[in-house]
Amino acid sequence: MTRRKLTAGERGDRRFAVLAASPAVLTIGALFIYPLLYAVMLSLYQMNDKMPGDTQFVGLWNYAQLATDGNFREAMVRTFVFSLFTVFGGVALAVGIARLLQHPFRGRNIARVLLLVPWAVPPVVNGIMWKLVFDGTYGVANAALTGIGIVDGPVQWLADPQLIMGVLIFSEVWKLTPFLALMTIASMQAIPSNIYRAAAIDGAGGWAQFWRVTLPNLRGTLMFLFIVQSMWSIKVFDTIYVLTGGSGGPAEATTTINFLAYLTTFSYLDRGYGAAMSITIMGLVIVVTIFWILVLGRRKDKAS
Repeated sequence: MTRRKLTAGERGDRRFAVLAASPAVLTIGALFIYPLLYAVMLSLYQMNDKMPGDTQFVGLWNYAQLATDGNFREAMVRTFVFSLFTVFGGVALAVGIARLLQHPFRGRNIARVLLLVPWAVPPVVNGIMWKLVFDGTYGVANAALTGIGIVDGPVQWLADPQLIMGVLIFSEVWKLTPFLALMTIASMQAIPSNIYRAAAIDGAGGWAQFWRVTLPNLRGTLMFLFIVQSMWSIKVFDTIYVLTGGSGGPAEATTTINFLAYLTTFSYLDRGYGAAMSITIMGLVIVVTIFWILVLGRRKDKAS
């Protein structure tokens, strides 16, 4: 089969399309591909700015060190705990909120608009706000809990290693859940109403319709929500930095792997090892993304 010869006008259109797309491609290359390749290159070197004359090529030695680094393992555990609550808790809360806002009631449109407020707050402002709320001396949380008799005196939320992770999880869920809920609401509205009518005729109640009609039709959306929330949870930084003043929390209680990579690179000035951590985090994000695609996609195939 021979290809049709392009006319002069078609060749001109192709050249114009290539020229028009070139700025975007070059920008993406400059802002993503080059930094990525540079980070990979750094990860293969022992490069500590505290010892500028000791730079040398070490290959995969930095990655091998991660496997035996106790600090990195502890940061992985913290990241897992944080992600477990923010991913499953955030998605479950988002689906619940979306279900409530699907039912008609007076003020529903206002409630949907107000749902945008936490998402519209910049991450740094979000951290500052909750830092003030949970301040151990003059925070609103202590005043409210003391007023209703739950606690007898001020609680040092941000100075207690056992409490600050809960504050971090709460602040992140409050910030990110509205976006997840809005995505879920949009998907629920796309489900044909005749499916619900048919389910009602068959005797399915509200919960039965939710489990047998709503959730199966939300599978693609849920996959997206789990992927996005997992990525955000693994890469959390802004809120930790603001809540802890850049220290990672008391006893490093909120030092997740992403924040440990920041400390290693910019506080300890170990750029080679920090780059290895960053590449590992990127690989972890890719693995988690593939996991959710395989799990939810496979269930969809089986269901069909």
